Amino acid sequence: MHQLLKQVPPDVILLERFDTEQIPKDYLDRYFTHILCSGGSGHFQMGKKSFQISENDVVIWLPSAKITDILLSPDFKALYLFVSFDLMSKNNPDIGWGIKGYLFSQENPVVTLSEDDVSVCINNFQLLKKKYDDNEHRFQQEILNCQLQMFVMDMWNIFIHEFERQRLKNERAPLFERYLQLVQEHCMEHREVEFYADKLFITPKYLTEICKKNSSKSAMEWIQNFTTQRIIILLKNENLTLAEIADTLHFSSASFFSRYVKKMLGVSPSEYRNMNQNKSSRLI
Repeated sequence: MHQLLKQVPPDVILLERFDTEQIPKDYLDRYFTHILCSGGSGHFQMGKKSFQISENDVVIWLPSAKITDILLSPDFKALYLFVSFDLMSKNNPDIGWGIKGYLFSQENPVVTLSEDDVSVCINNFQLLKKKYDDNEHRFQQEILNCQLQMFVMDMWNIFIHEFERQRLKNERAPLFERYLQLVQEHCMEHREVEFYADKLFITPKYLTEICKKNSSKSAMEWIQNFTTQRIIILLKNENLTLAEIADTLHFSSASFFSRYVKKMLGVSPSEYRNMNQNKSSRLI
């Protein structure tokens, strides 16, 4: 199967070295990159933030993340797993959790693991590569898809503890931070300022004043920003129809969803999806 598709970049790559030609040049654009550190130290820049890597840390770089200034110590040891965006997007076990995991990794690309979680990750990395390489299996693609879904759910389970820690932190945070946390959690179902004001036991007017005071955006603009992030993630998943995406985001109709997307992105959902597909095809 793989021999017939030599020109197509592999969907799964597992390596023990970072300085190798086996890593595609465009890996930061086309792959979910996972780095499981077993020794030494490292550093990288994501956007304007700096992050450190130490033993038992797992690093996840999402496709198109702005990663720069990668520095690894001479004694740095790690397993590197690369999974193509195409394969990952087709095997999202749960849309809601998928978005949570995606947004979590945007803000938290480095997570320190327990010894047990390290073992789970190593096992999943190796199993995924093994299933991908098993060309003789009659149901190779189906088994690979199942293995990837189990891997993703194991990662979500590992991240739950960090989710909870951040949730508790936000419960004690100032109103503005609590508002952003609520929007992140509920914008798939609720896009009215009144809903969040009620949750915080304040008036919509006061909530907007708080947002303006702490940022340059109104309460509604923050809702629109978080919603737009989720719309983009869902539109990139070609397995979902536009009607399914509209339903997932609780829009009353496909036409209302289309108008909302046109307002936020400047193009219709189908136009945005076509633009994204054309961009992907140019990278091949």
